[in-house]
Amino acid sequence: MKVVRQIVEKLCVIITIILIYENALVFYQHLFPYWWFNGLYGRFFFSLIVGHWLLINTVRHYYLAISKSPGFVVDLKKEPSTQEVLNYTKCLKCNVMRPPRAHHCKICQKCVLRFDHHCPWINNCVGYRNHAHFLLFCIYMAMIAAFSTIVGQRQFQLVIFHDEVLFGLFDPLLKTYNMTVAIIEHKTIGPITGVLTLFLFILNLVAMGLVLSLTLWQMSLITKGQTCVEEKIDKAIMTNSKQRRQYDLGWKQNWKTFFEVNTYSELLVRLLIPYSFQPKHDGTQWISKNDK
Repeated sequence: MKVVRQIVEKLCVIITIILIYENALVFYQHLFPYWWFNGLYGRFFFSLIVGHWLLINTVRHYYLAISKSPGFVVDLKKEPSTQEVLNYTKCLKCNVMRPPRAHHCKICQKCVLRFDHHCPWINNCVGYRNHAHFLLFCIYMAMIAAFSTIVGQRQFQLVIFHDEVLFGLFDPLLKTYNMTVAIIEHKTIGPITGVLTLFLFILNLVAMGLVLSLTLWQMSLITKGQTCVEEKIDKAIMTNSKQRRQYDLGWKQNWKTFFEVNTYSELLVRLLIPYSFQPKHDGTQWISKNDK
């Protein structure tokens, strides 16, 4: 089972890379040349700037989410003080003393600092050290899929179908059979190219919907000061309101804590510029609402 899981996770990474690549391919191979040679310079430069900003952010944050360690408890170099140990719990599965918000990942067989979940799409855990990059990857992946689909779908059809628009934005999902027949019967394009074009739009719409759903769910958890694991735990102890959402400091402070910033200008820099930011502490101590 371990080998099968590893193969599946590597396939998930390959599929994600293909999705990013096909979004870029639509613009480089079809749309940029079409806009340039038809004198649509405003659209060309707008899409060139915005598209590359989305693409660079998507690729950069995806690479960082994959390559960065989520923060394993066994890798901590600092020995906890006597006072800190009082808040630690012992993991019965990997036999380590773990700080608050650290939980065991059954896939990696290790405890992870501020563990959220194990994600097959990055072949890695999502934890304290790479969670911000994972969230930003989800945001930019949803944005680039929406951008290439909404901005490019009409122009893409004009290029492929020789100045004809055969279907609307959601028609590939809502009218798949009718669109397939129309494309196959189209006289100016081969049936294989046409069906592949339709499949590309369907794939992009599905990816956009799934990634957007994941992104909104992650953002709702951060707004509440929770991780995926903590949400499940809170639901299990929902009768005891005092123990629920211990780290919810209010939505503004929760977001500042998540990105480890003090000002909105710092937050904007982290949101808009694709760079690798290092955690400001070791991920072992967290302020709860009981400490306020």
